[in-house]
Amino acid sequence: MKKLALIIIGTLLLTGCEADMTELGNRAIIQAAAIDFNGNYQVSALLFSGGGSGGDTIDASQENVIKVSGEGETLAEAIDNISLIDGKKLYMAETKLLILGSGFEKVSAADALETLYFDMRCSLNMPVCCAESAEFLTDLQFTEGITSAEKPLALIENANRMGVSPKTTLLDLLADSEGGRASLLPRLAPTKNGRGMTSGEDGRTAVLNGSRYIKDGMLYGYYSDVETAALMLLSGKSDKLVLNYLHNDEERTCEAYSIRAVPDGNNWRVSAKFRTRNGGALSESEQRSALSALTELISSAA
Repeated sequence: MKKLALIIIGTLLLTGCEADMTELGNRAIIQAAAIDFNGNYQVSALLFSGGGSGGDTIDASQENVIKVSGEGETLAEAIDNISLIDGKKLYMAETKLLILGSGFEKVSAADALETLYFDMRCSLNMPVCCAESAEFLTDLQFTEGITSAEKPLALIENANRMGVSPKTTLLDLLADSEGGRASLLPRLAPTKNGRGMTSGEDGRTAVLNGSRYIKDGMLYGYYSDVETAALMLLSGKSDKLVLNYLHNDEERTCEAYSIRAVPDGNNWRVSAKFRTRNGGALSESEQRSALSALTELISSAA
């Protein structure tokens, strides 16, 4: 617990003794960082630089949000090897999203995560997700949001509010690792049905595609959207869900909330409350159909 105590102390001492007095205007602010591993660490980052054509205004359309990359035997070396157009000092305290990519099924990302916090001063509240190849997310120029990092983060936050996907932070990972627990990470995947969402002509974009577990810095398993929603319920990360169910051979949608699932031999005893998406009441027969679908969902992932 000593390491975790240091982490907590770090959150309290926001104005530490070694404060970095570099002016913001002399920093390259990383908005999103993607890390892959293939024997070396490969870092791809989206950064805002005030030296771009947009002046000091953060605006991806003005080309002052750019992609930079670096490679090294350690994460610190890879970050040091990032060549900046304007030579500014990297600043990661405002990084909005970290993406862990390929390679971390075979090697632990634990040292890299500690480097990001202790050396690069990333916020403990920084959300972390995963992707089969992290770099592809830094190649997408999303048209929504003032920076390209905001759309993937919005996907994660919206799904988390609906109870169907986790929002896991750097603090969650460090604390769970210290306690020997696994964390569930949202998984992003490429798709080509996003015409208009990105500036590219091919419509290539990213979507949430289930989740993976990370334990001791290593990624395990692939879970579908449905399995992820069930894992959220079983782990206590959520007690609500937007639920699709069949009633009289007609597909319907409702909100399930106050969900409780208790193991009962080889089965699960599930209870919940239900309402329509606009807050209306379901009939008793609709509630039975919804409860049956919810029980099946939880049992399939248990």
